[in-house]
Amino acid sequence: MKEVKTIIVLDDDPTGTQTVHGVPVITNWEKTTIETEYENKTPLFYILTNSRALVTAEAEKMAFQIGSTIKEIGKPTFVISRGDSTLRGHFPEEVTALATGLGWENDYLIVLAPAFFEGNRFTKDDIHYVKEGEEWIPAAETPYAKDKTFGYTNSNIREWVVEKSKGKISLSEIDSVSISELESFDNDLILNKIEITPKVLIVNALSPEHLEGFVKVLGKTKRHIVFRTAASFVPAIGEIAKKPLLEREDFLQGNSNSGGLIVVGSHVPKTTQQLNALFKSDIEPLEFEVEKFLIEGKVYFNELSRKLNEILGNKKDVVLYTSRQLVSKRTENESLILSVRVSLGLIFLVQNLAQRPAFLIAKGGITSSDVATKGLGIQRALVLGQILPGVPVWQADQSSRFPDLTYVVFPGNVGDEFGLLDAYNKLNLKP
Repeated sequence: MKEVKTIIVLDDDPTGTQTVHGVPVITNWEKTTIETEYENKTPLFYILTNSRALVTAEAEKMAFQIGSTIKEIGKPTFVISRGDSTLRGHFPEEVTALATGLGWENDYLIVLAPAFFEGNRFTKDDIHYVKEGEEWIPAAETPYAKDKTFGYTNSNIREWVVEKSKGKISLSEIDSVSISELESFDNDLILNKIEITPKVLIVNALSPEHLEGFVKVLGKTKRHIVFRTAASFVPAIGEIAKKPLLEREDFLQGNSNSGGLIVVGSHVPKTTQQLNALFKSDIEPLEFEVEKFLIEGKVYFNELSRKLNEILGNKKDVVLYTSRQLVSKRTENESLILSVRVSLGLIFLVQNLAQRPAFLIAKGGITSSDVATKGLGIQRALVLGQILPGVPVWQADQSSRFPDLTYVVFPGNVGDEFGLLDAYNKLNLKP
């Protein structure tokens, strides 16, 4: 009888659910919680780690802990470390710690597949691209590569691995599967690469079929593999069929006693463009002034909370957004710590909502994770599908603060200029 492996996706922020539907997300990694999913024979589930919001040492500790728990449970499992499609995150430290926790020592392969088709991210000839319109931009030439915490200089994935590992992984330990090899359907060649590549195997991909072709070979190897991938790899390995985008009628749940809420924490240029387009609608803008927050603290929170509840109580939709002027910090860790502190401020405001919002959209990785877990108290959510390509919609569990709430996880780096406005228009319940 063929061995069936459970697929666990460790998601470094909630945006990794952007290609699936009918799949649960759990927000803690206690042994009993994970065991329950095995007992329920859940074929694929996500664990929301939000590790991108952590400093490296904490991310490593968490990955090791989760790996150790999976090892202790002892069930056949594929483990995917879902990372950002624009190459930001704790790599390779997070993956290495996970493999160590799984008890694999140095006897494992890292499969690296950063392609994310719904977000126009492709890998060809080992170079990772972000497609904007008709232009194919090497990833290192995009604003994402200038990230203060996770920046990089190489678009060639082989060189990127060497850069991010600070030379601990050498070019001689890296190989790749090319587009032509995937299209040749030479499974023996691909299997051989899986078996003999010393450390990292890159999967080039321009379409889902390329990833699906690679996945077909995995059942033939007994080698330990840790997958570090973007979101498009998950439906390939999980055999999840495409589902049409969710439409306005999918969200109509009767009259609400409150307006809808959009929370924007992301600062990437794409988010600012989308925010400016959203301002042209009838939504009420409410700015979270970061400099003022750093000076006034709780006094400022209380006043902002009062304004937010007043707008929602009047059945008006509101966008709560952080000021667009970045507060400069000198080090990577300082920038990350400030981002987390601001996110916690947004969470305070969500925690103090006087009544259930008609819907909630959270824009940005750290923001959407904190809103889900700390603001809404979600323990387990169901991914309903996508409202726009690459933008997942969750249904909150019954134990959350607002059961069955429509919760949209909107990545900071996804969508065109009107993406946020388009999502809002689908959820806007006013005639």
